[in-house]
Amino acid sequence: MSNVVVFDLDGVITSEEAYWITAGLVLHEIAYSQKYWNLQAADTYVPPANAEECDVFGHEVLPKSIMLGFKAHAINSNWDTCYAAVCLCLVDLLAKLPDRSGLLPLQPWNPDWMATFRAALARYDGSKVIDQTSYRLLEEPRFQHYVSFELFERLNQYASELLGAPVEDVFARYSPFWIQCQELFQEIYLGDQLYLQEHGHVPEQTGRYGCIYLEKPILPAETLRATLQSLREQDYILGIATGRPGKEAIVPLQNYGLLEYFDPAHIMTHTEVAQAEEKLLEQGDTTSLVKPHPYQFLAAADPQHQPHQPALARGSFIVVGDTTSDVRGGQAAGALVVAVLTGALTEEARSMLEESQPDFMVPDVTRVPELLQRLDDLATIQRMQFLERAKAEALLQRWFALHMDLVVDEVRLTPKAVSLNSFNGIYRLGNEEYFFKTHVEEQGILEEYYHAELLHNAGYTIVRPLRTVHQKGQQMVIYPVITAPVMFDLMRAVETGDTSQATVESLAVAEQRECERLLKIYRETLTSSSAEEHAKAPIHQLFWHRLTGGRLDSFYQDKWFPFPGQAGPDQGAQGLSFNDLLHSQWTINGEAVGEYGQTLGVLIERAQEVLQPVREVLTVIGHGDAHFGNVFLEQQTNYQYFDPAFAGRHTPLLDIVKPFFHNVFATWMYFPQEVEKELQISVHVQGSRIMIEHNYTLTPVRRAILDAKRTRLIPAVIELLREREALPENWEEIIRLALLCCPLLTVNLLDDTKRSSAICWLGLSQAMQMGNLSILEGEIK
Repeated sequence: MSNVVVFDLDGVITSEEAYWITAGLVLHEIAYSQKYWNLQAADTYVPPANAEECDVFGHEVLPKSIMLGFKAHAINSNWDTCYAAVCLCLVDLLAKLPDRSGLLPLQPWNPDWMATFRAALARYDGSKVIDQTSYRLLEEPRFQHYVSFELFERLNQYASELLGAPVEDVFARYSPFWIQCQELFQEIYLGDQLYLQEHGHVPEQTGRYGCIYLEKPILPAETLRATLQSLREQDYILGIATGRPGKEAIVPLQNYGLLEYFDPAHIMTHTEVAQAEEKLLEQGDTTSLVKPHPYQFLAAADPQHQPHQPALARGSFIVVGDTTSDVRGGQAAGALVVAVLTGALTEEARSMLEESQPDFMVPDVTRVPELLQRLDDLATIQRMQFLERAKAEALLQRWFALHMDLVVDEVRLTPKAVSLNSFNGIYRLGNEEYFFKTHVEEQGILEEYYHAELLHNAGYTIVRPLRTVHQKGQQMVIYPVITAPVMFDLMRAVETGDTSQATVESLAVAEQRECERLLKIYRETLTSSSAEEHAKAPIHQLFWHRLTGGRLDSFYQDKWFPFPGQAGPDQGAQGLSFNDLLHSQWTINGEAVGEYGQTLGVLIERAQEVLQPVREVLTVIGHGDAHFGNVFLEQQTNYQYFDPAFAGRHTPLLDIVKPFFHNVFATWMYFPQEVEKELQISVHVQGSRIMIEHNYTLTPVRRAILDAKRTRLIPAVIELLREREALPENWEEIIRLALLCCPLLTVNLLDDTKRSSAICWLGLSQAMQMGNLSILEGEIK
């Protein structure tokens, strides 16, 4: 069911203009026909004879501005709209009469009552025409926030106040007056010939043109066909939930060549809703199942659905609508609701639609295929998890159903600062809970592999997944729930003063112990890999492929880097272009950075050459991305790894890079707002040199991890490769240039929704320092 998309029709696929004109003609006939109110005391009533007269007569009494006001209040464009217009005009006329005593109780559907009403109007000397002033009640504050049938209920209250007597159920859906308006609407909409075919007899008033012949699609039919075809090609099943009765929904779609794109089992018109209501009524249940009740959407999504059955889980299917009724009903049904603006033609309508909080808004249905493609991308969920968590969870619940055939009862994301290119959380299936984790690599080149068994067999303590899904750029891994604390959280707690679970000393000891174990695994798994084998290693996705595969260009090409405290270039901010950055020399905290005058541009060009993965090397089995967000600490002593998205066989020179940078230097990347509170940084330019001063330093626990790596692991790895006569002459350059990629390409430093210009420049300064750092001795200042 997660691949079902249910469309409203009017304002989404079909134009509402024909219905609006019909509604106006109903009011026109009731107002001026001798059978009804006969405001102008005419002997006969001649209905419009052609399309032009229909348009003139309809808009004369029901201007488009009023119709759009009804639309903003989520009143259906067919019978309900015409009924709302007739009721408002009736109340306005009643309010004008000096003597209303003979009109109680109100029975506007009764011929005798109407005769009394006509007589009262004949005695009245004031204006007796229907025009825009007849709707002034809509402007009263008491009506401003009512939608759909709530407006009718408010009219009953207003009429009671006006007449000084209780008025109940006169203005209500399915009241005798509503049915009278509905029948007249059908006569006018269908015209004499189609009405005869449909009902087996001619209408009492003949000579009507038939507004059905005015029907047209909301967008060109070929455009709509292309949109629906695109959705079908994405394997979506298309359904309909409309307030139109059966033929009035089906015939226009047939005429436009659109009906074939919809699955007949998933089409719910008013005809089916009315049938379901009749069955309930036979049981004494008077529940209205029309929108915004969720029934019609649920039945369109699941043909087996019955009234009063529970709604589906959030995100179970998609609804595309244009009114607050669609939003309310769709969300109550468990759908994700996409609101289109083709039906919200005024500021009021758009404002009310936005206030109803649809999940997504697009200009028109042509944007839906691309939107759904984005919503089906784990990268979208990763970005949304921090600011729109509930919506992200609904999307993920839908993703599980679509891609893993996994209908889960609940999804709980656990957004963390460490989740720069990933997300994780818990899902519940019955009484069982499972942990999930995914890594999202946009502009991905290689497929990533979760080689948990490979790591386990090599001696790593690794949480082995229960299930994995691999798709290019999207991976999902399901694990048992782990209760051990995560090293990332322990490190942050200690550096912010919380030593209740760990201390600097205990974490340093754990790191030292793990360095010894890593070295042992490296020794035991070190062997030669061909150039072809090494090129396929997933770890290169973190370095060379980010440099050359589009991420570098998408982040920074032709971009502007405002100085700390400055806004973007549109506000005239001081700063530098990316091209300026590439060609500048750097001085950071008083020290020139860049051996032999290397600029950032030279470092990037060199990295693209040096990190090129197609080369024969000695490789080890490594995790590849062992930052502390991927490490549990068991019993306060031993590392337990998970999320081996980049695990495999690769050079140990690259295996040590990510944990070296991220576990030591990258606090600013994970906690930019907190770091900025204490950060003092200035940037200015002297000729071709960028001068940076800042006070960012490593905390004691980060320095302890750095010391452990520099004393217990890295020198031993270098010596191991040297013993095997496999240490490249440029080994330090390989590490430095891979380190350069960590601050520069793990995140987009220019994403001002997540980090300020001050943090951006701190990241740039680290990129330059990493590219020139002596990994065994250099100091970050």
